Formats: sequence, C-alpha cells, structure tokens
Amino acid sequence: MAAMATATILDDNPRTSRRLAGGASSDTGQLNAKGESTVTVIETPRASLGQAEPRFLTRMISPPFPPRRFRNAAMITLLAALWLASAALGGVEIRVADHGAAGDGRTDDGPAIQRALDAAIAAGRGARVTFEPGRTYRLAAQGDRLTVLAIGRARGLTVEGRGATLVAHPSNRIVTLFDSEDVTLRDLTLDYHPLPFTQARLTAIVAAEQAIRFRVEPAYADPAIGDEAIYRDFKSSDAVFIAGKTRQFTHGWARLREVRARGDGTFESRFHQRDFERRLEGAQVGDFIAIKLPFPEARPLRDENGRYLSSSSSNVYVAYSRGVRMERIVSHAAPTMTFVASASEGVVLDGCRVIRKPGTNRLIAGNSDGAHFKSLTVLPEVRDCIFEALMDDSINIKISSEVVEAVQGPRVRLRHGDIAHDGAVIEPGQSLLFLGAGGRRHLGFQRVAAVERLGYRELWVTLDTPVEGLARGDLAFLRPVNEARVSGCQFRSQLKTAVLVYPPAVISDCVFADVAYGIHSPFPGKIEGPPPSRLRVARCEFLRPSVAAIALHLPAVEAGEPGRQALLLEESRIVLGQRRGLALSAYHQSGILLRSVGITAEDGRPRSDLLRLRACADFRDEP
Repeated sequence: MAAMATATILDDNPRTSRRLAGGASSDTGQLNAKGESTVTVIETPRASLGQAEPRFLTRMISPPFPPRRFRNAAMITLLAALWLASAALGGVEIRVADHGAAGDGRTDDGPAIQRALDAAIAAGRGARVTFEPGRTYRLAAQGDRLTVLAIGRARGLTVEGRGATLVAHPSNRIVTLFDSEDVTLRDLTLDYHPLPFTQARLTAIVAAEQAIRFRVEPAYADPAIGDEAIYRDFKSSDAVFIAGKTRQFTHGWARLREVRARGDGTFESRFHQRDFERRLEGAQVGDFIAIKLPFPEARPLRDENGRYLSSSSSNVYVAYSRGVRMERIVSHAAPTMTFVASASEGVVLDGCRVIRKPGTNRLIAGNSDGAHFKSLTVLPEVRDCIFEALMDDSINIKISSEVVEAVQGPRVRLRHGDIAHDGAVIEPGQSLLFLGAGGRRHLGFQRVAAVERLGYRELWVTLDTPVEGLARGDLAFLRPVNEARVSGCQFRSQLKTAVLVYPPAVISDCVFADVAYGIHSPFPGKIEGPPPSRLRVARCEFLRPSVAAIALHLPAVEAGEPGRQALLLEESRIVLGQRRGLALSAYHQSGILLRSVGITAEDGRPRSDLLRLRACADFRDEP
C-alpha cells in the first residue's frame, strides 16, 4: 500500500496548535512516482491565501521539507533553460482588475490581488499577474493575517507591477513567497501609510541624565509614550541620529528606554546605553532623531511541519524557494527589513531601490536591513541596486549556524542557531564546515551522508567520517557551491554596514558613500557566519566611511580555513574624511592583497595610519 501523508495548517501558538481551517480535518494524500506528496488542505482566509470562502487546494509538497536543492552546474543550467523556455512561451495573463482590484488608493485591494495571484498559481508555469500602470493599490490592515499577499508553491510565475504602487499598514507585511520556484516580481513600488517611524528635531541634549529632548516634525506621528514595557532592549527600540544640515546619518544610535511628553509640545527620551556620550558623538541641537513606531502584529503563517511561511522580519519574505528574481522593486518604507530570503537559493535582486520617497522630507527608507539573505548553498546576486537611509545594514549575506547538541561518532545532532522563524534545512550530499571552541577553531569539512529530521529546527546528520574533537556547543555551517555577488550598486548614507558578508563573495563596481562600514566581514561566533574568507573587491569607490571602508575580523587565527586568501582588493579608491575612518581594519586574517588601490584622507593622514592590521599574516600592498 502506498505511503500516506497528512497536512494541517497550524497557527503560531505551540500550546494549542489550533488549525486555521476552522477546526476542519485535514485530508490525506499519496506519494507519487516522484516521491512528492499530493496533499489536499481545506483553507479559510485566515489559513493563508486570503480567499473570501474556504477552498480546496492540491499541493505538491516534498516530504517533509522543500524540494531538493540545486546540486550542480548542470542542474542550474537545466532549470535556467526551463525558465527561459516558459518565459518565451508566454502563458496566461491574469489582470488584478479582472478580479476586482480598483487601484484608486482608497479601496482595499488586498483580497482582489490575492484572488489574481491564486488564479495564476493554479494556471501553472508561465502565468503572469499584471497591474494597471501607475495605479496605487491600498492593502488595508489585516488583523488576522500578518502578510497581506501570499504566493505559495508557485512554479514559473511572473508578477508584473508595471509601475504600480502597493501601500500597506505597518501592522502587516506586503508579500510572502514560500515553497516556490522560478518566480519573478518586477516593477512595483512599496510604501506604508501611516509610516512605521516618526522623525523629530533635537531641542536639547541632557548628558547628565542620559536624555534628549525633541519636537516632532509637522505631519509626523508622536512617538509612543511609555517605558520599557514598550521600549525593550532590542532592535525595535532603536533610535538613530541624522545631521540637521546634510541629512546624513551621524552613525550614532541608541536604544530607547523611555519616552514621555513634557507638556510644551516637546518630548523627552532616555536610553539603555551607559555609553550615552559615545553613542551621540557628533549629535547637536537642531539635528534629527528618527524613532520606530510600534504597531500590533498578527501571527505569521506556519505549515504542518512548524515552519514559518511568513515573518514579521521583512516587507518581502522569501522562504524555502529557488530561483526567485526581484526586478526594479522600489521601496520607500518598511516596518522592519525590506527584503529577506530565508532558506532560499539562487535569489536575485536586479535594479531594486530602497530609498527615501522623492518629493517628501522623509529621512528614513526602512527600519532595518535593506536586504537580508540567509541562503543555503546557492548564494544570492545583487546588481544595479540603490540602498540609502536604512536604520541598520544595506545588505546582509550569511549562512546561519547549526549548533552541535550531541556527538555519537559520525552521527551529530544539530539545532538551528538563528531566530525561531528559521529552520535547519540540510540534505544528504551537502558539505558542512565544523568549528570548535564556540567558533574559534577550524575543524574541517565533512560530507553529509544521511539526515534524520526531528523537527524543522533539529536533526541528526550522519557524516562520511567523524569530526575529530567535535563537542556539544560547537558550530556547523553549510558550505556554499558558489560566491555571492554584489555589482553595480550604490550605497548612500545609512546607519551601519553597506555590505555585511560572511561567505565567499565578489563585490565589484560599487560606490559606498557616507556609511559606517563599506564592507564588513566579522565572525561573532554564533548566529551569523561562516568565518569570512575569499572576499574579492574590484573597481569600487569608498567615500568617507565613518569606521572603515573594509573590515575583516576573526576571534582567533585558528577560526579561519587553513591556506585561505582573506581579501583581494584591486583597482579601487578610498577617500577618508576628517579625523575618522580607516581604509582597512583586519584581525587574525591570512592572505590580504591590495593591488592598485588609491587611499587618501582629507586630513592628510599617511597611508600607513589608515591600515590597521592585528595578528595578520601575508599582507601585501602593491601599486
């Protein structure tokens, strides 16, 4: 008898595991010849995709996790050919207007757009969803669904915005895309009303009380009044400071502890940090402060395996998918990050812009990262994009850690080390890098022979050979099969790092202006990694970084891969500002080559003072 599989869509409460389908029983399905499980699920609007009534879906789910990854170059070439062939054939066009979307900026168009998306997914490979050029589509607040638009298990789908704008409420995120393949989103503008932040002018800095006073700018909302019940010590309480004259980030930031009204139209804030003066270094009366605004959020969507299919972490969330392209997407605001790809491979951002809205006095383009990639083995590509005015990093490219829970010879139990929304997705045939002593010692690579899943965040792996010295608390990272690529991008004033990158990467033909770090490759030894190596930077320009144009940091020399080349920087120019910033900061690195790199400082500091290397080997600086 054929094996049976069941699926039940669950909500976010692990204690109740309540079915979102109104308590209806899940149906069963059978494994087909490809080893895929055909599962029929009864869903309601709360369940996932926003229909006006329950419906039946037949889904192809590769049990119990996403389909097999790209294994080699031949597979990548084949899938690319299939994608091009489907694009050439065209396919059915589905207009959102035909499903009731008004595009007048007032009507709630979320349900209509979702109906169009669902129809396109059902139509199969080559289907296109199209918007009316230049129209504005309002996505009203959804109290029972975190992400307004959901694209699930799509194949060969294209969403063509044609210059349309989607305006959402800060309680929600705009789109989630999961378990999909060969999907393109293009020519859309994303925005929010009301805005997820406010901005104000500093009226006083009271250093003795670690406090500031400010007056909110006209047409912006007042900050939330309260103490640590609202402003807890994590990223949602960040406040950033922006120069009043230049409107550039000062790279000062602090985490709010309390905000109160003073009764004269101004507000007073206190902060968690003890190093208050250093955090506000350079800030003065007349400068701006930008503060995130809290909004209630619905629960994210999860599937029958407990995986998160949507997340509050980003405006556009891509999970467990392959070959997703985002072309010419423009974002003017985001409650958290703008783009996130988690456990997804071969993701491309092409011609996207995360920028302040033109024609306004907005100081912020996003409340956190511009693009955050938690990729597996096929790393992302970002090209010809612009990032500015972000309250964190522009791009973060990483491979999340797996924490060793137990070792039984070649069998190793791993627990995913990243946040709860992310899971462990490791498959036989992949290679793992193992690090001992909490990430301070390289233990080598081993191939995964078999996998036994205990849940979406824990599993046993059987390795070809035991790892000598491996112990509980050590770390593992998937080994990528390619290099991440960032090319032709512009990075303008923002809070922290323009490109935060851990796995091997090629960064070329980019301009970094008035950022804290241009390129930063640290290794904190926990969530983010792996230890940086094989970073190649060519034909880039770094203008006035406040900390460093390039920084590569390891906790110990032994953490790096033996024989690696840490950095090749060539044919580039670095210009440092007055009395601040370094061209290169490197700790515990091996193999750094600078070739044809111009380095100058506006204050006349010599080149030797602009390079800070500690415990580094094999450094060369060639003309």
